[in-house]
Formats: sequence, C-alpha cells, structure tokens
Amino acid sequence: MLRLTSPETNLITSAGLITVAGITSPDATLSINGRLVRPDVEGFFSTDLQLPGDRSLHTIDIIATSIFGETESEVRPVMFLDEPTDQSALFGTVTAVTPSDFIVDTDNGPVALAADENTDVHIHGWTNPSHTNLADGIPVAVITEGQRAVSALTILTQPANTRHFVGIVTRLGTNDSTGRTRLTLQDDLGREITATIQGKLSDDLEDQALVGSVVTAVLEQDLATGDLVVTGIDRALDGANRIFDALTLNQSINSPDASVNISALRWRLAEHGVSNISMLFNNQEFEGVQEAIEQADEVYTRNFSEHHIGPPAADVTGLVTAIATSIGTSATRLITVQPDSGQPVKVKISGNTPVAIFGERIKSGQLDLASRITVRYGIVGNNASRVTVMAGNTLPEDASIQLAELASRGEIQGTLLEVAPTAAVVTILDSNTGQQVSLLLSEATIIRNGRAMELTSSMEGASVAARFDPGSYRLMELESVPNQRNLETVSGVVHSFIPKVARGNLTIRMADGQLRQFSHDANTQIRREGLNASIHDVRLGDLVRPNTRATSLSGSNSGPQELVFLSLKAPDPVLLSGVIRGVARGLNGQVQVTISNIWLDLVSLTVNSDTSISRQGQSVGAQDLAVGQRVSLGSYDPVTLKLSVLALEPPKTAEQALVKPAGN
Repeated sequence: MLRLTSPETNLITSAGLITVAGITSPDATLSINGRLVRPDVEGFFSTDLQLPGDRSLHTIDIIATSIFGETESEVRPVMFLDEPTDQSALFGTVTAVTPSDFIVDTDNGPVALAADENTDVHIHGWTNPSHTNLADGIPVAVITEGQRAVSALTILTQPANTRHFVGIVTRLGTNDSTGRTRLTLQDDLGREITATIQGKLSDDLEDQALVGSVVTAVLEQDLATGDLVVTGIDRALDGANRIFDALTLNQSINSPDASVNISALRWRLAEHGVSNISMLFNNQEFEGVQEAIEQADEVYTRNFSEHHIGPPAADVTGLVTAIATSIGTSATRLITVQPDSGQPVKVKISGNTPVAIFGERIKSGQLDLASRITVRYGIVGNNASRVTVMAGNTLPEDASIQLAELASRGEIQGTLLEVAPTAAVVTILDSNTGQQVSLLLSEATIIRNGRAMELTSSMEGASVAARFDPGSYRLMELESVPNQRNLETVSGVVHSFIPKVARGNLTIRMADGQLRQFSHDANTQIRREGLNASIHDVRLGDLVRPNTRATSLSGSNSGPQELVFLSLKAPDPVLLSGVIRGVARGLNGQVQVTISNIWLDLVSLTVNSDTSISRQGQSVGAQDLAVGQRVSLGSYDPVTLKLSVLALEPPKTAEQALVKPAGN
C-alpha cells in the first residue's frame, strides 16, 4: 500500500526543500503532511515539501488509504542544519532521564546529553514540556552542541495530527455565525464529523455536487484551538477511474508482471465498487444519495464491463428476519437481512449460492431466522453471489483489537513465593518477566482445586494465576493452576460466540490480533468475575484472562481447539478527553457523538437519558451538545459504547459558543 523511496530514514540536511517520493496503489488517497497528493496511473508519486523555518527538527507524515479499509503510514524525521555549524544531530531511544541530563541509545552506543530549562523539547500534546518529561523507550531526534542537547523531538510511530476519513457527504454549506464553509461526513460505522474547509479548497468545492457522494477527506487538527480542518477531498469515483486507467495500461503491456498486475487491479476495482455502493445503499435516507447511486452504477457498470468483472454488487451485514420460499423454484428463497442501521435488504439465494460458516461450505437451506450473515448481492436483481454466516453477534473490529490488548493488564502467572499474612502481602515470581511482584492481601478470593478457601503458607511453591488492581496492587483473586499436559493458556477478548454447544462456537481475538476459534462443550468449566458461570453468562467483549486453558493443537489437527477452562472478566470503563467532532440525533432521544482525542482517533458514542452531562459543575442536556466543544472527561463502556459521564469545558471563544449542533 505504501513504499517510500525518499526521503531517507533519519535524514540530516541543509536543504530547505525535501522531495517525498514512493509508490502506492493507483486508487489510494495519499496525503503528505496533510496535503493531498494523487498518485499516477502506475501508483508513483513525488512532491517537493518546503520545510518550515521556525525550528530545526521536523517530521514528515505520509498516509495512504483505500475506501475498503487498507491503511499504511510512515513518519520520517528530518533534521535541518545550516552549514557550517557547531551543532550536530543524532537519532535514538531514550534509556534514562535525570534532572540534569538524559541518555539516548544510538546506533553507535549510548550518549549522555546535558539538558536544562533552555533545552527546546517537543512532545506531541504537551504545551511546554521539559527533558524530564521524556519517557524511557521513546524514539527521539536531538540536535546537540558538544555534549549539550539544544533541542529534542519525540518521534511518533504514526501520524497524530492528520488522518483520512471515508464517508458520505451529508451536508456542505456556510456556517452563519462564522462565515466558514463546513463539511459533514458520515461513515459506514455511523460516525459523523463536521469540519471546516478553508482556503482554495473551499472555492473548488462550491460548484461540485458533493452532497450524497462517497469521498475520502484528509483531516488536520490544531491542538491549540481544537479546530478540525479538511485539507483535501478525494472522490471515490475518481479512485475507481484511476484503477480503470491502470488496468487499461497493463492490458497494453505483454509481460508476466503486467498479467499479475491485471489480476490484482481487477480485484481492487471490484472491491472498490462494493465498498462505494454498499455505503450508498446503506444510507439512502441522505439527500443526494439516490443521484450518487445512479452515477456510481453507471461508472462501475461501464468499467466492469470493459474489464470482464461482472455487474456491480454490494454487501449487507445483519440478522435474517424473514425467509420466503414461494418465489420461482423451491430452491430459490427470498431472505430479508436487517442491518444494525438502515433499511432492511431483501436478497435472493438459490441452491447454488455459496454459503460458508467457519470457512466450511453448508447448504443454503440450513440458514434460519436470527442467523447473522454477510451477503454480497448484485444491485440489479438482488441475487446473492455469496453468503458468510457469522458466529452470532460480533464485536466491531476496532473495539475487538483494543480490548484484546487489555486482557493481561492486572494479571500475573507464576510461582507463589511467600505468604506473609501478618504483613497482608503475597509475593509472586512472574513467569513472563522473572520479576518478583508483591501484592496487598485484602479480601481477595482464593481458589484451590476449583474451590474457595483460606490462603495459607501451604500454597507456597504452587503455580498460581493472580488478578490485581494495577493502580493499588491490591490482590483481587488468586488461583492455584494445576499442571496439566497437552494444554496451553489463552488470553484475549470474546470476539463472537454462539451460546450453545457447537463446534467452533467461540472466537477469541488474541493480544497479537489473531482470531482463533474454540469449541465449548458440557465439560468446559467457565468462571466469570471469580464465580462459576455458564455459556449463557458469556458476553461479547468479555476479557479472556490468561489463566484460560485449551487443548494444544497437534500437527494434524487444524480445527477449533477445545476449551477446558474459560476465565472471564468484564472490561473497565474507558476514559477519554478531546473535542466533539459530530453530533447526530436519533430515535428515542438518543444522540451519537463522535469525539477525537489528541491522536485524532475518532470514537462514536451513545448519549442517552442515563448519561450524566455537565459543564463547569452544572448539569446540561443532550440538546446542549455541539460540534467543537471540548470534553474534559468522558467515561464509556468499551463494548456497548454508551457514555456514562460526559464533562464539558466552557467554550474557549465566543465563536465556538455560537456553533450550532451538527444535527440541527
């Protein structure tokens, strides 16, 4: 998706003009420091970037995305040094910090650098940081003068001030109070954002029929003001036409590489059409979408026909709510699919339609009501070309990945070294780190051989799994772990499950991002929050504790593993702060707010009658929420995405106070 040829990594230069070049997919939306750069028909791109002259340390952020979810980014640090100069530069990782210096581990070994209040330090999200705020393990670029640090810049692993957002343009117009052009977008996850369009781009978009069409917007945030600005717009159909041109070029070339390119580009064009059309079909209530559907159908039909791809298609994911068999032959059935949002979709499934569950083919007649499926269907005739049956309800991808990383937080597995009841402390040798960890013993649940009991010194030397509060190091649960052969431990989050005995009925996303299937049966022991439970007590988003055990996979067995012991805990509420970027008002008084943090991560959350909303200690209502308001503290359930607490800061300027909610 993205390969850079320039600039080199860790560039030190005296030139003020930097060439950024590389290759990406021809349909990619590409931005360089928030500036939209379109690749040519072969995917090559090159642009000159003028470095700002206000400081000597810079980063170049390059992002490439596609409308069907691919994304890659690069952050390249660049140091500008005039020649000749007494200053030099180095790159490395901070390993130690004291009040008077810090140590950077470089390719040539560790370097100790003196630092004081005159050292210019730049840390993302900090207003006036000093070198003592540098964290161990963080990459840095440092300009030095002898053994003294003149300035230091922390290097991020991914862009934080710029991102891309794919969605339907739902509103485009001038805000009455500010005179600025404002653009509102909604994506296929229901997230809505409103941002300002400034400069020449505002004039360029005035005469374009954008409302109702799918675009990728390049967004840039200003941490100081809280402003969110659209710096570039890439139409989805423009990306489709770039793939078409790339296909036409490769078909004129007689070579093995061109043949490989043709296959890849045909797939990209087909998936591009599915992503674009699906988003339009699932949001037909918006103004201008019907015209956008007609235009997309015309473009994809023409392009697909010329490259023998087949008719345009769309995807719908949801629950089967109705099955009718009285159409045509008895083997053809009309299935009604109700997505999580939007109107129901009716599709025709024949006896020959491929239907798969857990990668295995089943007969279409095995589909039943309440099955959760993803169907690809032709937009003319609504004939299904493939059906994937999902394992019950499934966590959203983003939430699943984030929660999987939390499963091991506050967990230790190892050897119980010492029980000191007089000091109310237990000491465990962590088997992962080799470190001794002391935990406060206060009303903890102690489990031995599956039964609750008192903690005594007789458990010293036993293999144990402990759960504790990471903030206070208070022990919450301690269990002896039996040594059983042919078992392995499992940790992650419940990604999807079917609440009954079935092969592969539970999918766990591991901490490394992998999805693995497991089978639960009548012999599986389940414990939730330290209490015995059944499969009916399992919930999407439950964290799978690392003391969970499953049968080890043999070399010949690649099917789902059998769960022997499933240990679960509920995830803690998530705290956030940032700026409200979108407000969408729905049914039953519910409001969806989209909030961005300092990293420009976007999360869409539900506000309802149970949400406590306040500003400066005063209670306010959901009707008072507005785009641009700062959130000092929010707390939400990471599974249901419902806000329990939302504390707002007062508007920073009169202009912000006048901004109307995006839903009005």
